[in-house]
Parts: sequence; C-alpha cells; structure tokens
Amino acid sequence: MREEFKQYFIKLLGSENAYFDQMHKIAYSYDATKNHYLPDGVLFPRNEEDISNILKFCNDKGIIIVPRGAGTGMSGGSLAVNGGLILAF
Repeated sequence: MREEFKQYFIKLLGSENAYFDQMHKIAYSYDATKNHYLPDGVLFPRNEEDISNILKFCNDKGIIIVPRGAGTGMSGGSLAVNGGLILAF
C-alpha cells in the first residue's frame, strides 16, 4: 500500500483506528477456516461518515475492501484473499 494512502487513512481515522503494522495485519489475516491471507491494513471506522469516506477513497484508488465482523466464519468471507484493507466492524 502506498504511503500516501496510509497517511490518508491515519488522518481520516486517527492512528488509533488505522493500522498498517505487522501485528494487526497478522491478527486479521485468518478466520475459523485457519487459512491465512495478510491484508494491507486494518481500519476501524467510527461512524457512517468514516465508512462513506473510506469507500469513496478506495473506489477512486482501486483499493480492495474486505468487511469483517468477528471473523468466526467458516467460509473465508472476512479474509483479504487478494490483499486490500480489512474494514473491521
């Protein structure tokens, strides 16, 4: 992920809600399937406006978004199989 994109998300959400470090990426790289796919980052939107801004930016820049709840699913639906950002709810 380009540094300018990371900085956009940090400015939008604050450093406490936008993570690009290895620890967070690993923590959100698997679900109950036990398959591992490392995302490019993990974002924690605070409200609907954050979600809207994230989705607009990612759509404009061609960044993959993977929505994620608890990550307990058995289908791999919450995994960044092709990279991208985890949008953690």
